[in-house]
Order: sequence, then structure tokens, then C-alpha cells
Amino acid sequence: MNPEVPPQANLNWIQALRGIAALMVLFFHMLPHWDLHPLLAWTHVATRWGFAGVDIFFALSGFVVYRSARRTIPAHGVWSFAKKRLMRIYLGYWPVLLLIALLTVFVYQSELPPLRKMLFSTLLLYPNIWDNWLAPAWSLTMEIYFYLWIGLIALLPQRHQIKTIGVVMLLLAAWGIAWLLADPVRVFNGGQPLRYVFTGLGIEFLAGALLAHAYAGRARMFHFTRITMPLCLLLMAAGLALGTTSPYFDRVEVLRAASFGVMGVSALVLALTLEQTHRHPPGWLVAVGNASYSLYLLHTVLLDAGGRLRVAWGVASPPALLAFLLALPVVIVLASLLWFRGVEKPLLRAVS
Repeated sequence: MNPEVPPQANLNWIQALRGIAALMVLFFHMLPHWDLHPLLAWTHVATRWGFAGVDIFFALSGFVVYRSARRTIPAHGVWSFAKKRLMRIYLGYWPVLLLIALLTVFVYQSELPPLRKMLFSTLLLYPNIWDNWLAPAWSLTMEIYFYLWIGLIALLPQRHQIKTIGVVMLLLAAWGIAWLLADPVRVFNGGQPLRYVFTGLGIEFLAGALLAHAYAGRARMFHFTRITMPLCLLLMAAGLALGTTSPYFDRVEVLRAASFGVMGVSALVLALTLEQTHRHPPGWLVAVGNASYSLYLLHTVLLDAGGRLRVAWGVASPPALLAFLLALPVVIVLASLLWFRGVEKPLLRAVS
């Protein structure tokens, strides 16, 4: 996910969409907790697909980062762009890793992971969710990789940039589809050659970049609200419906881009279209969007802490358990808002 807040203060629908994406991921990871109570277990029908919030994040990130690259690189060079992007990633990420280390050693009194895992996780060198110390960090590794793509593309003359993005998207799709047809069993088992180098998730990111170009050029589709908004809702529903037909739409990136990615990109178009209206998103959702990076990084840490507290406090009776489980996501969101204001935001401000 992309930690940057768009510089335009009026892009509140973009921030609201970031908030929705972060909440989707949070409630996805609430599954094993809410399954403990029969009155909440039914929610898995919807929340089991909450991981698609990451697909929204990738599209949003492509939009924001390409806009940033087009402003920064011509004026200040590619190093200034790279430095800014990396600082935003790592300055939000490292304090959370430090918190995990402190909790592990001093509160849980457990052993730290092997040195190699800690080092690679600290530097965000693992694109695989299972290898990371902090599980959601896999997407940050992909983000940094995508930043490299955008940095290189933005060095090209502007008239060639969009064509290059389109060609790369086609190549990524062709690579994924070719291997899916040639050796589906290998692909379904995660063994696709150069899986992370030519990841289908890059299609979602680059689609966001294309939308940034269209939005900067004041494309008409963002102003035809009566047509664009229903069409976006239809595409979002279609993408989600397709993705839920098989677990392979989650595991195979090119299929994920064709389903949950369509949903994410359509949601971005919808948000950009809403920016042209007089409608305003709820203020609390914008606030969650502002703190979405903190929420994304912290939520699994806090869920683990919440589970430990539930056991330590002996929360077992149905009424007490229900109250605890309903309060847990609220507490996590509030804690993330405080972390954003007290840690992430001051750190970014100090180095800007």
C-alpha cells in the first residue's frame, strides 16, 4: 500500500477510499477472532474477501506515485523522487517493527526471529507474505519494486510514458496468461517462473498510473457522473463476483488483476468521479484514510495483542466475548489514529 497522502487537500474521496481499503483488510484479519462467537461468525461471508483492499491500495498507489513522479523527477531528478518515496515507506514501517521487537522480548518474553529474517524483513526484501516478520509487509516490497518502474518510466519523454505503461501492462498480462495456459498446476501451486518479477499485481498499479494521466488531462469520463458512476459500480460488482468464484483468483496474480483488480481500479475511478461532485465523504472515513498506512501496519500486531489479552483476562462468556470482539476493531482503529498523529506524521514532518 502507498503511505502518501495526496498533496491536494480536496481529494477527500481518495482518502476515504484508502480508509475503506484499510478497513477491508482489517476485517479480513478479524475472521479467526469473530469466528469465536456464533453471532459474528456469519460475517465471514463478506469479510473473507477483505484482502481485496490490497488491490485497491495498489491502484491508488499507482495513481498517487505517478502524479508525484511527473512533478518531482523533471524538477528535482529521480534521486529526489526515490528518496521521498523510500522515506515514506521506511519511516512508517521501522517504528512498527521496533514495537514488535519490544513486545516480543519484554512483554511476550519470546525469542526474536532468525537474524536473516529480521534483516531481510527490515529492508523489505521479501515479496512473500510467509517470509516477513510483519506479514502485511509483503505488499510494501512490491510497492518499492513498482516505484522503480515508475521512476524509470518517468525518465522517458512524456509523449512516450503512457505508451510504455500500456506495453508493460500487456507484457505482464501475456506472461501470466501464457504460463497459466502452459502449466496451470505449477502456476496454481505458486511456482510460476519469475512470479514476482513479472507479477500481475503490477497491472493494477500501472492502471492507477494511467488514471493519473487521464485525471491530469481532465478526461471526460470523470465528469459524466450519471454514466461513469453506475458503470463503476457494475464493474466493481462484476470483478468481485468473478474473484469469488474460485480461490485461484486470489493465488494467481494475473487472475487477481482481472477480478479483484478490476474492482479496485473501478473503485478508484468512482472516487475520482465523486471528486467532481458536491458530495462529501464522512469526515471519520477521511481521517481513517489519512491514518491508513498506520492502520495497515499495526492491525495484525494489535489483533495478536488483543487475542492474548482475551485469553489472559479469561473472556469466555458469550456476552463478554461478544462485547470484546466488537470493541476490538474499534480500539485498533483508534490506536492507529493515535499512532499516525503521534509517531508517523511527526517523523515524516521532521525529515521533510
